[in-house]
Amino acid sequence: MKRDTRAAYRARAAATERRVDEAVAAVQAERDAEHRAAREVAAAVEAARVRLTRDDILGATHVRTPYGWHKVARVNKTTVSVETAYSWTDRYPFDKILEVRTVTA
Repeated sequence: MKRDTRAAYRARAAATERRVDEAVAAVQAERDAEHRAAREVAAAVEAARVRLTRDDILGATHVRTPYGWHKVARVNKTTVSVETAYSWTDRYPFDKILEVRTVTA
């Protein structure tokens, strides 16, 4: 008489699959918690950032955006036009300006 080992194998495979699913869920929950914490820190830093106005930017020769430093072409009412390596200028709203500098010499 031959034993039916298929049922035992299926039971062990199902138990292993459940353990793997639980481990994956635990890792995902940990990642989600870390991501939420990082977003909260980023939101707090953004809220504490100094907002620049048109008067702050008027005399500047260079501005820093999230994409790097740019040479100011002109300051508009709500945006700053910056030079590019091409034939056009890019515009950034004042709330995207992180820092201003005036280069002399």
